[in-house]
Amino acid sequence: MGNSTEAQYDKYVEDGKRFIGRTKELTTLERWFNHPEAPLTIFSITGMGGIGKSSLLSEMLSVSRDRGATAIWMDGRSCGATPSVFMDYLSSTLGLETMDSEGYPRPLSLLKDTSVDKRLVLAVDNYEELALLESWFMEVFISKLPLRGILVILASRPELASTWRTHPRLHQRFIQMRLQHFTIDEITEYITVAGFLNQGMAGTITRMTDGHPLGLALAVEAADQRRNLPQSEWAELSHMISARLLLELTTPRLHPVVEVLTLLETANQELLSSVLDMTVTKEEYHMLRQMSFIRSGPDGLALHDMARVHLLRDFRQREPHRLQSMRIKIAKLLKQLHEQAGCHERRQIARKMLLLCQESMLQHRKYADVSRDSLFSPLEPMRSEDLPVLQSLLQQWCDYSVEPWQALSYGPFLDELAQRYPEGIVLMRDKLGETIAMFITVLVHRDSSELLLKYFPNEIHECFTPQELESDPDQSDTHFALLAAARDDVPGYTREELVGYMALDRLSLLGDGARAMLVATNPHLKLFLQSIGFRMRRTRTRVCDRYEDQADVLDLDLRSGQFGEWVMSLLDPESTEHRIQPETTELDGVIWTEQDVRKMLGDLRSPGELHEYAGRVRGVKDGIQLQLYVMDLLEGRVHGLSPQDQMLLYAAYWTHAGNPTAAAQTCSMSRATFYRHIRTALTRLARIL
Repeated sequence: MGNSTEAQYDKYVEDGKRFIGRTKELTTLERWFNHPEAPLTIFSITGMGGIGKSSLLSEMLSVSRDRGATAIWMDGRSCGATPSVFMDYLSSTLGLETMDSEGYPRPLSLLKDTSVDKRLVLAVDNYEELALLESWFMEVFISKLPLRGILVILASRPELASTWRTHPRLHQRFIQMRLQHFTIDEITEYITVAGFLNQGMAGTITRMTDGHPLGLALAVEAADQRRNLPQSEWAELSHMISARLLLELTTPRLHPVVEVLTLLETANQELLSSVLDMTVTKEEYHMLRQMSFIRSGPDGLALHDMARVHLLRDFRQREPHRLQSMRIKIAKLLKQLHEQAGCHERRQIARKMLLLCQESMLQHRKYADVSRDSLFSPLEPMRSEDLPVLQSLLQQWCDYSVEPWQALSYGPFLDELAQRYPEGIVLMRDKLGETIAMFITVLVHRDSSELLLKYFPNEIHECFTPQELESDPDQSDTHFALLAAARDDVPGYTREELVGYMALDRLSLLGDGARAMLVATNPHLKLFLQSIGFRMRRTRTRVCDRYEDQADVLDLDLRSGQFGEWVMSLLDPESTEHRIQPETTELDGVIWTEQDVRKMLGDLRSPGELHEYAGRVRGVKDGIQLQLYVMDLLEGRVHGLSPQDQMLLYAAYWTHAGNPTAAAQTCSMSRATFYRHIRTALTRLARIL
């Protein structure tokens, strides 16, 4: 929402609706008019986009005219970037205001002819656009104004520079007005003035907008147009308003930079410039640092967590294809940086790359779910005082993960691991600092293997050769993953979501050029790991099985520096198929290619034709069962495909089979874009099958 929306809100006020709130600010204005000397004064009105700065300016100018003052309004976007252009604009604006007066043939002379009885109010909206003129405006223009009879009102999103508050001559004339959200009483008054909303709708709007004037105005307008708007759509509207309001905090030329920060954990000036193929200047970088929803740290700029959540949702809804293209572009740049970076930097870059891949890991949510837009922060190392809570968490995990006889080893193992190799235990805390999840991995070498063999000999012998277990600690390159445990009573999170975020964090360990290995019995865990590139093989014995669930060994080996290629295979399968062949999936010796999947889907309406493929899918006996299984995938009854892949494949092979033009139109894509994305969807379905 640009400034045109604020202007629309002003018009809404002027069209007969009473101005609401801002009593303190208007009282300050009245106090200036009641001052017997009318000293030169500067009001600074600041606040986020849509908070009502333009509306307050309009009301102040109206009050000023009612009090007999000459009141003019200027738009900082039109004032120009040089003093001469600014003065020309000011002269023409004053000329329009005094064109009916014969006493001012030269409009600028009005500035010198002010007094207690002939007051002038000069308002500049969007003052932040005069940043290049600020020194001249303060030291030359303001300093030459008369000391009586003039009020200057400057409205801007960010607060004015501290030099205004410390200026030796102006600081006593400077008054800050930071606009806040409406109070409950003001919200109620606004809705009452609107006059057409029922009580239930008024309550919904009050809760949704949280007193933000522009959000309130937009919600009332939406209610006016669709009075029976479903509750679910109110939540959607709230998200979109929030995202747009965040974008209102900055100038349009910085919107592309904010989009990049939406996808990156942190970014410095150089990285931002590389992604955008343009120079992000020091001035622009400084402007970003001053934004209320952007943090500045040693690694660069970062969005506040909730700001990133809202902006990412909005970006995904508006332009999902451009969002994906930007992810791929950023990942390619990070891949180059990762290959050139030192050890510590590689870990940080790896985390950034995995964050970009989050939406490519949605296939199997019954074990690890990373579908929610949420925090992506490093896990914390355990402290000795955490051990009792970790033991309790471990006991819960044992109850649903291993057989009773297997559980006996885990408690003593955790105690000894915490004493000898505490770095292998990382945990997640909630906002109150309580432990809610933990992840255990052990770096395998000759010292740690002694501990692992003591408690888990069967699993270790299934995974490692004697030579690997005797490796030097300094040369160790394999992480053995033991468990991910999470509480299931954390408000706002499922256990699978907590496990998913920990898995993303721990996968960053492979960014150093390492291997991850584990023994798994949980079928959902196996599907999740296979979908992100882990290889699976059967165990040689059945001693690691859990009840009816067969144990398998899974590993992901990136020791030869393929971390970047692995990430790209998740994010953009088409670009890497010649290197890592993500379009094929092997199960019990059966390989699915993209062409196989394409042919199988072509026969989706004919169970008899599908029969030849049934034997290639575990648990499927005939063509009818295969048809049901695939339709469950395409219609979302079985987790596996992302919503976009479901839409693409369903349109292409079911509702509009044989008519790609109609399928592309259904998906709101050009045929070229449709073909490009359908290949990726086929690749992902091949992995699942």
